[in-house]
Amino acid sequence: MKINDKNKEYSEDKKLENNSIKKEFLDDEKGNFSIIITSLILIGFLLLSIIVLNTAINQEMENGEIVSSNNFQYIVNDYIRNLPLIEHESLEELSEEVMKNKRPCLDSKRDLKEMVDEKLSAKNQEYYDNYNIQINSSLIAIENTSNPFSYKFKAHVSCVKGDYSFERIVSSDVDCINLKDPVPLLYLKDYYGLSYNDSSYSYGNSLSEFLRENDVENYSYYINASSPLIIRKCPYDPYKHHGDDNGKVMKNCRDNGYYHESRDGACYLCRLEGKGGCEHYGFETFINPQKTNETGRVSACGSDHVIFSDDIYSGVEVIYNSENGLNEILYLDPHGHKVKYEMSGF
Repeated sequence: MKINDKNKEYSEDKKLENNSIKKEFLDDEKGNFSIIITSLILIGFLLLSIIVLNTAINQEMENGEIVSSNNFQYIVNDYIRNLPLIEHESLEELSEEVMKNKRPCLDSKRDLKEMVDEKLSAKNQEYYDNYNIQINSSLIAIENTSNPFSYKFKAHVSCVKGDYSFERIVSSDVDCINLKDPVPLLYLKDYYGLSYNDSSYSYGNSLSEFLRENDVENYSYYINASSPLIIRKCPYDPYKHHGDDNGKVMKNCRDNGYYHESRDGACYLCRLEGKGGCEHYGFETFINPQKTNETGRVSACGSDHVIFSDDIYSGVEVIYNSENGLNEILYLDPHGHKVKYEMSGF
């Protein structure tokens, strides 16, 4: 009986012990699970933080790259915008130099290239000082075009700033509009009587003396003649309209001193070399004789490429306007310039 009671008591104690161990095990299992969950959450948060941080850094670097690239492109574009200004400025300075010295260029394209390259070198240093960009540039070509009042300038440009670089042949259209025509001055600089103001030449006796030495008929008809100084393109195109409105169009043309496209006239760079005509497609203007009350006269054709040449041929009197008993005239060859400007009926 005692033995049974002891066995029963032992069984109950054993059961309680097992329950206690099981409870401790479950408690330990729950704790480990909580630790694992917490650790996974922390790891996930850490990974997410790293991803977000890397994304932010990459985005910042990418934005910085875009800003740097855009800044480089802006500097390059700004430099390129300066090229036609530098080239035109050089052309004007060369023209003024010829006028001042009364001495033609031996090679106007070479002289112009030297002036442009010198200005480009100074501009390149300016951009290096201001933007820390290395620029190498030079003028490689000056080309005549189908528009005789304009040239095609080509410059080689190379730019480097950090990891960015740019290299290209840059073309610019540069015109000679509003520049001075040196041809009359270069031809007549040794003759007394030539003068000029802001818009025109006055020849006095200089042109008539030049024509006399070249055995031109009625050279005296060009005493006190005049012609334009500044290159201005004639707006009356096609040129046959010069005969419209009983000569008033031609009068307006001559009053404004316009120049006209011509296969026989000199282009501007050749004019800087003292040439009245050249192999390029050029332009011409007219020498205006003084007003007269006489008619039917003949003298040298008044186109400047005829007057300032080694082959001066004749033109007949064309009266395009009459006022107060005086006629405004030109001398034009019957089958050439009279036809070109539709003045055959005058």
